[in-house]
Amino acid sequence: MKTRVLVLAGLLCALSSQAQNSNRELWTWTDANGVTHFSDRPVPGARRMELATTSTPAPAAAPSAAAATSGSRQDRPPAVQYRSLEIWEPEQDATFFGTDAAVNVRMRMEPDLASGHRLILFIDGQPVDGATDALEHTLTGVPRGAHSLTAVILDAGNTELFRSEPRVFHIRQPTTNQPAAVGPNLRPRPAPAPAPRPNTPR
Repeated sequence: MKTRVLVLAGLLCALSSQAQNSNRELWTWTDANGVTHFSDRPVPGARRMELATTSTPAPAAAPSAAAATSGSRQDRPPAVQYRSLEIWEPEQDATFFGTDAAVNVRMRMEPDLASGHRLILFIDGQPVDGATDALEHTLTGVPRGAHSLTAVILDAGNTELFRSEPRVFHIRQPTTNQPAAVGPNLRPRPAPAPAPRPNTPR
């Protein structure tokens, strides 16, 4: 009896180690001498037994820290480092005459504006309507006096990324005086001619 148990245990271990599917077949029979046999192959008069075996798959390798970092970097757009932003027109301290004067504003930047970022032009600290993301804009109806222009780059969260140096220009009222009546052209009136002397008798 002990021998049978050992044989059965060894056969089960062998079949379990070689199992690749979820179910394996085992055949058993008893010979004329009353000895019970086990086999993985059917023989005449044998009875089939099913053994449920499980094959544990190898655990998937966890992604390395480098791979995880690489994946997260690919998900995020690369950060843009702006190197310059300049208002090059009008010239510094340029003067325009009349409140109906048109002031052309031109800007340049390096590199180009990235997706999701905004370029805003300010005059005297207030954003200029219609000048968002445009490198050129024309100002009209600017009142008399000195005015300051500044360009600012903002990200999607309205965080300032870069700011230009301010550019100052002036709006002045044109003079209405005639050129001949002012400055060096203003001449003194000529002296009146002396009155004629009366005739004296001889």
